[in-house]
Amino acid sequence: MRCIADSAVGAEASPAPESRPAVTLREFRAMDLLHVVAIVAEALHEHYDPALYGSLATEWPRGFLIAADTSDVPAGFLLGVNQVAGEARVLMFAIDRQRRSQGIGTLLMSSFLERCRERGFRRVTLEVRVSNATAIRFYSRYQFSAVDLLRSYYSDGENGYQMARDLR
Repeated sequence: MRCIADSAVGAEASPAPESRPAVTLREFRAMDLLHVVAIVAEALHEHYDPALYGSLATEWPRGFLIAADTSDVPAGFLLGVNQVAGEARVLMFAIDRQRRSQGIGTLLMSSFLERCRERGFRRVTLEVRVSNATAIRFYSRYQFSAVDLLRSYYSDGENGYQMARDLR
C-alpha cells in the first residue's frame, strides 16, 4: 500500500497497552443509543440519524463493539461494517473525552481486528480527518497506512485520509 500520511512513516509494528482498562467489551444494545450519539457529537463532530446505529447493529452485531464502564455505560465504541466482500470498514470509532488515554481505544481496536480475522476479512479500511494527528498515529501503530486523500470528506468541508491495512 502507498502511504501518503507523513505520520505513518516509522510507526511501531504493534501497540502494547500498559494495563487493561476498567471496561467490559460487549455488543451494542438499544439502551446505548443516547450515550453513543453524545460521544459521536463530541468526539467526531458529526450528527447522524439515531436510527442509523440500530440498523447497522443488526447487519453485523459483533462488529459494533461497546466498551462499557463498571456501571454499564458506554465509555467508547467502534462501529464496523462490511460493505465490500472480504473487507471490513471502521465506520465510527470514538472514546468519551473523560476516558481517553486509558487503553480503551487499544482494547476496542485489537478486539475488532481479531473479530475481522475470525470472519475471514482480508482488509480493513477507515477514514480520518487530516487534522487528527493523534488518531493517525494511533492507526499507524496498527499498521494502517493512508492510501487516499478524500477532499471535503467531512460535513464541515475538512479533508480526510482513507487508511487501510491488510489482515494476515
